[in-house]
Amino acid sequence: MNLIKKHLFETVVGGLYVALLFISPDKTVLALKEGVWLLIDMLPVFICVVLFSSFLSVFLSPKTVQRIMGKETGVKGVVAGALFGTLIVGPLWILFPLYKTFLNKGARLAVVAAMVGAFAIKTPWIPYAASFLGWPFILITVVLTMSYAILEGYLMEMILKKR
Repeated sequence: MNLIKKHLFETVVGGLYVALLFISPDKTVLALKEGVWLLIDMLPVFICVVLFSSFLSVFLSPKTVQRIMGKETGVKGVVAGALFGTLIVGPLWILFPLYKTFLNKGARLAVVAAMVGAFAIKTPWIPYAASFLGWPFILITVVLTMSYAILEGYLMEMILKKR
């Protein structure tokens, strides 16, 4: 029972697949095949991120993380975290182990939350997006998203510290 509680989401999805197999077997098998192919496509990136997170976990000292991303970094650290978040490309869900590694090594919660919030901006794609939507639109979007990411970092830290 404890295993089911620990993996509740996976259990519910598995149960839905079993139920849908009886309701619409053709579509369920097709969905399962697509899911497996998506997993296969994402596996190399996922493995790289896990290996990179493991590397950081072993070789990056808590002192270094705290110096760059810790409490003493103040506003500069949160802004730097948001800027770093804009440089990361790939699916966000794959990066959660990396963010957890930073937190475990002493990174400030506001810095990591700002990274997650700023992830919506893809710095290498800004010129491409501007060619379709125009520079004013993109610049305003970037400024608003960065502002929100920094605010999100502080709010997350404030809310989660109370718990």
